[in-house]
Amino acid sequence: MGYWDDYMGDYDTLFAKDPMYADAMRIMIELMGDANRKRVLDLGCGSGTLIARIAELYPDAEIYGLDPSERMVETSVNRFADSPNVHIAVGTAVRMPVPSDYVHCMVSNLALHHVPPSERSVCAAEIARVLKPGGRLVYTDMFSDVTGPIDDPERCKDIIVKMVGKSLYDIDHGALETALLHIGDIPAVIREEGEYFTSDEVWREHLAAAGLGRFEVINVPPHDFGYRIITAIKK
Repeated sequence: MGYWDDYMGDYDTLFAKDPMYADAMRIMIELMGDANRKRVLDLGCGSGTLIARIAELYPDAEIYGLDPSERMVETSVNRFADSPNVHIAVGTAVRMPVPSDYVHCMVSNLALHHVPPSERSVCAAEIARVLKPGGRLVYTDMFSDVTGPIDDPERCKDIIVKMVGKSLYDIDHGALETALLHIGDIPAVIREEGEYFTSDEVWREHLAAAGLGRFEVINVPPHDFGYRIITAIKK
């Protein structure tokens, strides 16, 4: 779960030139609604890029960030040292140090594909536990459209086409380091070595079983790379 502990680059710079990343964060914040005087949790907050934007737009929000990487948490703690309304801690998608029925809105960007298939139901249950009744989940990730065993040819081709396409898109937009990250991750994604891509339908099934509903799936343009946002409401 400490996937980014070994990453030695600048996380913010890595995605700074990626238009899809910027568009996804903009759409996520729009989907959150007014967060002032509410509690917002960023699950898998990384270095705090999304938190910084939320804090700027909603200065009266109480914002919490969790990440399994101690290195990322240290970076975020230092980043928000002068922001008393921002609270950062080590936590995982299956064990969140947050009270039950506490959060008005939970956001997560490019994090939950690190949750192993055997733990997805536990993760969904934790999301439901932490959200207040009526609370909103806004979850963004890269999703596959073909599920199956690791050696399934159609699944492998779907992953390769999406990740190579995204890499070419990144190169076209001057985001070479992001492109190289995606290209380098292809074997791990196919072999499910810390990267567990699946369909948005699979995640919606787990979240529905945990007590969330009113699902909406938004494609982040361009629509060819499986970059999507799932929104849901706790019943």
